[in-house]
Amino acid sequence: MTNQRKRTFEDEENALNAAQVEFTSNPRFLAPQIKHALQAQENVLDEIEKFTTAWFQRREVATRSMIEAGRRIISEGQSDPASALKELAAWQTNSMGRMAEDAKACSEMITQCAGAVVTNEVEAAEETVEYTNKATTTSKSTPV
Repeated sequence: MTNQRKRTFEDEENALNAAQVEFTSNPRFLAPQIKHALQAQENVLDEIEKFTTAWFQRREVATRSMIEAGRRIISEGQSDPASALKELAAWQTNSMGRMAEDAKACSEMITQCAGAVVTNEVEAAEETVEYTNKATTTSKSTPV
């Protein structure tokens, strides 16, 4: 019987650290992580672009409608103050609708961004596992 010393927690930790260095420095294990991180970043940027484009369009509508409401108030409001108040109330109502659209669009953007990040992270992990399995599988060849 050989004299083997019992493995300690420190021995296990050292072995895991050595394996971690091997796996993280190997391009085959790092490539899926980088590829999917870049894809997630691209997806997030696409979602942000969609959100901001729609947001600016709503701001443009708000500005134009404010100018038009101001013109109507100036032309009709001097003779009919109630008409001016109705015009202002209508503009505020429409503005609240645009703000509600902003909140909804923002929520959707955040959901889409989170989904893109999580999906890409899962795919990267699956590819890393696949590469790990291939790397740790022994060859069935017969030595010469």
